[in-house]
Amino acid sequence: MDSVAVSIIIPNYNGEEILGKTLPSVLEAADAYPVKCEIIVVDDASQDESVNMITEDFPEIKLVRHEINQGFSEAVHSGVQASAYEIIILLNSDVRPEPNFIAPLVRWFDREDTFSVSPLVLDHLGQPHMVSWNLVEIVRGKMRRRKWSMEEVQLLGHPDRAIKNLYASGGSMACKKEMFLQLGGFLSLYRPFYSEDLDLGIRAWRRGWQTFFDPESKVVHDHQQATIGRFYSKRDIRVVRHRNRFFSLWLHLSTSTLIFSHIPWTLFRLPWRLFRMDTVYALALFKALSNLGEVLKLRGDLRREQNSRSLEKIIEDLDPLRAPEL
Repeated sequence: MDSVAVSIIIPNYNGEEILGKTLPSVLEAADAYPVKCEIIVVDDASQDESVNMITEDFPEIKLVRHEINQGFSEAVHSGVQASAYEIIILLNSDVRPEPNFIAPLVRWFDREDTFSVSPLVLDHLGQPHMVSWNLVEIVRGKMRRRKWSMEEVQLLGHPDRAIKNLYASGGSMACKKEMFLQLGGFLSLYRPFYSEDLDLGIRAWRRGWQTFFDPESKVVHDHQQATIGRFYSKRDIRVVRHRNRFFSLWLHLSTSTLIFSHIPWTLFRLPWRLFRMDTVYALALFKALSNLGEVLKLRGDLRREQNSRSLEKIIEDLDPLRAPEL
């Protein structure tokens, strides 16, 4: 796969200031990659000077424009449709890749069953971010993130082996374009943001397609410049996050876990959260339930179209000690 061309896709909404800082690093990484590498910025109807800045300062970048704001998922889909190459890399506008981050990601696509690969994501202080390696467990009817350390990563990973990952973060991931399109990309159910990448990774695993984490590839995601926080209140963000977690559980947990664990624990948490004057959980649940018909239809479609393996079984199979060889 060393000779495979790559398309880097960057969704943007009013990110003029941020892109001015990150695009030079993206261009440097593209130049360092020895094969063709195009960069596509999808402008989602920005109201700032993003378009003019890209056109004037970065003429080598392909620009795709939305006349009406459509959200993160549709911006990604437009970029994928405009891309020329079989491996696509999705980057948030506030992600700054290191110069040699592409090659370690691409090498894993020699495997026919590789769907996506995640780099090591660092914060602005150089500390690893947990979204690099998404380890989760099902506890009391919901997903809980498992913490990991770089010592554990160094123990498991080496040049001939990769580390299995439940999903690659949509803010920095490489994947096969054909597989992305076969899955239908990110589901509109999750608009405007959050959990669409988790859902995509689970749907890929249900088809037998794998996601890996390669710490030799590194990017910096400066959450101090987080794009979502500039346009949504903290409360609205929490509501969307909780709502979309309900969606992912309702779509992918086994029926038995839903009935005997998730639903009882949800009914227990609801009055407890209200007692603590936390209305976010209740509002998120209400918003999720208002989309229950669509969720049930999607759940049925997934069971017919994909492997019936549940989320619990997928998580069980992602034992970190089972690291596949190249």
